[in-house]
Amino acid sequence: MSARVLDCPQCGAPVNFRSSITVFAVCEHCRSMIVLRGADAELIGVMAALPPDLSPFQIGTRGEWKGRGFEIIGRIRVEWDEGSWNEWCILYDAKTHGWLAEAQGLLMISFPREVPEKLSTRPIDYRPKVFVTLDGSVYTVTDVKTATYLASEGELPFAAPPRTKRRSADLTNPHGSFATIELSEGEAEVYLGEYVDFDALKLTNLRPVPGWSAEIAQEKYRTAALSCPVCGAAVELRAAGQTMSAVCGSCGSVLDTVRPEVHLIEKADKALKKLSPVLPIGQRGKLFDTEYEVIGFVQRADKYAKWHEYLLFNPWQGFRWLVFFKGHWSFVTRLAAIPTRIGNSVKRDGLKYKLYSLEEAKVTGVLGEFYWKVRRGEKAVISDFVAPPYILSQEAYPGLDEVAWSRGEYIERSVIGDAFKVEKLPRAEGMYLNQPNRWAKRWKEVRVLFMLAFFALCFIQCSSLATRQETEIAKTSFTFDRGAQKFGSLPTAPRLGTAPAEPEKILTTPHFNLESSTEQRVLVVANAPVSNNWIGLELDLVNAKTNAAMSGAIEISAYHGYDSDGGWNEGSQTASVAFAAVPPGEYFLTIEPSADPSITTMPFTVSVRAGGLFNLNFILMILPVLAYPAFLLWRRQAFEARRWAESDYTP
Repeated sequence: MSARVLDCPQCGAPVNFRSSITVFAVCEHCRSMIVLRGADAELIGVMAALPPDLSPFQIGTRGEWKGRGFEIIGRIRVEWDEGSWNEWCILYDAKTHGWLAEAQGLLMISFPREVPEKLSTRPIDYRPKVFVTLDGSVYTVTDVKTATYLASEGELPFAAPPRTKRRSADLTNPHGSFATIELSEGEAEVYLGEYVDFDALKLTNLRPVPGWSAEIAQEKYRTAALSCPVCGAAVELRAAGQTMSAVCGSCGSVLDTVRPEVHLIEKADKALKKLSPVLPIGQRGKLFDTEYEVIGFVQRADKYAKWHEYLLFNPWQGFRWLVFFKGHWSFVTRLAAIPTRIGNSVKRDGLKYKLYSLEEAKVTGVLGEFYWKVRRGEKAVISDFVAPPYILSQEAYPGLDEVAWSRGEYIERSVIGDAFKVEKLPRAEGMYLNQPNRWAKRWKEVRVLFMLAFFALCFIQCSSLATRQETEIAKTSFTFDRGAQKFGSLPTAPRLGTAPAEPEKILTTPHFNLESSTEQRVLVVANAPVSNNWIGLELDLVNAKTNAAMSGAIEISAYHGYDSDGGWNEGSQTASVAFAAVPPGEYFLTIEPSADPSITTMPFTVSVRAGGLFNLNFILMILPVLAYPAFLLWRRQAFEARRWAESDYTP
């Protein structure tokens, strides 16, 4: 069967059948439903009117996906107990039927696939979190519902009269792919596809959106104004066709707006008068280069706190949320793919999110309109996982076979105020679960410079140690003899390699030479067999030619014993003193010894070593380099400790 144009059996207007596999169409003029029976067109009834709709898509819209073009040729408006969505029938690559679903601000392209032989056709086998293997990939059931065809238009590959019902299971995998399994009368149909981005589809011939792209007249066969069934006031829909419920601005009743005939969901309560959103309904603002309008306000509460959620809408980009709690804001987007769960954490896009809270939250107040049939008192179990400034949230609804995921990003209140032209927004109070750690940010900014400075100093130190090795240039042995010591003037330093036989009060070493061409470090090391006593040495490093002296002191002490905790030791039989920047030349040491009163005589040795480095210099240089990073790391850790102090799942 080839593409053709047939006359409508009801009004005679031409009806296009652009695809050879199209079997059902709706006349654009009289809304008659036409089914192809061989070469003939058969009238089977009149299609119901479509509800108001701000969708930018229309029959004739063209786009591109994976390098091939497509055209929208038809649409089914599908509803379930808690909402509705658009299924746009596309002719892909001029030969294949597919579907572009427009649901709750998300876009999905899918195509029918052959049903696996082992696939169950029993609705009872499909429930949230059940795994199903399709086309070699493992999918997770996220949503199960009974779908009803509300109305349709254009051309379709099957007959879709109003009130047709099917059991539908939606599935997704961590890679962003999704699947739909439709069950009806013991048979199954499988559709596989992907979530897509509006801008990536390169769309043309879009429908002008009233109030956004152009003010246009109300389209034929679409209901214009809606009236509140309680008070009769006009109900203005800011996202008509995308939202499923609205709150009457006059009486506060919550209304079902799925069909043109509005139904009451819930009457107003006293709490409505106490709601005071800081962002007015209808206010527009630009965030992330996209203009959004505030169309809904929800107040939620758990057993610990209450917070506000603002629903944002853009006809082309769909829905977003702004979550507000004590001056803290997060910009939230619905997630298409389910994150990978690992114990008390989840992973997505290379980030690990840790479980922060798991609480049951309740809706305590609503204003505006929403993409589901919201009710005061509605409950959801919310699991929050954080990787600041981001947050992943899972919402599970008791009584509904649905699990929804969303991703939020912390936004400073100044950004919100500037975007929506609202002055004096409440200041942030306390810590928020996904509030960015400013100390962690500063650490990231300085850590590269810190590491470069740290390794540069270490390199300089190691290079200096390699080029200025410590060398022993003199070593002399002495004996401290209390009875033999004489007091007198400084003797002439001997030039031999042994100490005087009769030590004076002032002892001297043989002369030694510092042959370096530059100033260098000189280390004097003394050793004595002290045991529970001490010996002290007052030193002068004397230049033999100029008689200029540099002074220093050494104390050698070592103690040991026993107490209730056992044996102990302190001190050492070796001690040293270093002289800095000693010029080259001929030198000798003068030594004035003293000792513990218990010592009568004791041998000791003095060694002179040239070269090496002062480790203290390296320490004094490295401490300032380490100080600021250490401060940042300490503040970062303290910040995280404050954050997790409010959690029941502290790592």
